Amino acid sequence: MQQIYKPGIASLLVLLTKLSMAQMSVTPYVFNASGGSYGNVNGYFQFEWSIGELTIVDPFANADSTLTVMNGVLQPCTDKLGRTPQMLIFSPMDYKLFPNPTKGRFELDFFVRETGRMELQLTDLSGKVLEKRTYEYKGCCRIEHFDITTHPDGMYFVIATLYPDGKRPGDNQQVVRHSGFKVFKTSGGQ
Repeated sequence: MQQIYKPGIASLLVLLTKLSMAQMSVTPYVFNASGGSYGNVNGYFQFEWSIGELTIVDPFANADSTLTVMNGVLQPCTDKLGRTPQMLIFSPMDYKLFPNPTKGRFELDFFVRETGRMELQLTDLSGKVLEKRTYEYKGCCRIEHFDITTHPDGMYFVIATLYPDGKRPGDNQQVVRHSGFKVFKTSGGQ
C-alpha cells in the first residue's frame, strides 16, 4: 500500500505543478488538492497540511494550542519577476542620501540627467505610506528634504520612480527608473 500511495502523490504533485505553471494566477486563493492532519491526544504536536495549486501550508500547534506555527510556500503575487528592459534602478551616481542613520531629518539628492515625472513615497518597515510626493523633474538636480522626527526609531524607505518624458533611442521604449532607498532612524544618529 505504501509503495502505491507514494508514487500516486508524487504523480499528483507533478501534474499540479505542470498545470499551475501553465495557468499561473495572482488571485489570492488556494485550490486544495490534498491534505490531512495528524493529532495525538497524548502527543506534543498536532499537524495539519494541505497541498494545492503549487501552495503548501503546514500549520501545527502543541496539544493545548498555546503555540501554532504556520509554514508554507505560496505563489508570488506578481506577473513579472525581476527587472525588465523597461525598468532600471537608480545607480549610485544618480542619488545621494544623507545623513544615514538620522535622528529624523535627512535629504535625498537626485543627479539624473533626464526630465520626467518623479514620484516619491516615504514608507515605514511594514510598508505603510507616510508621505507621497509627485513633481516634474527638470533634468538635474533636485534636493528633497524629509523629516521623520515624530516617528519611532527603525528602518524607513524612500521609494522613487522616475517616468521619463522621452523614449530610449533604438527601441523607442520608455524606460522607468525605480528604486527603494533605506533610511535608518535612531536616537543615536546625526
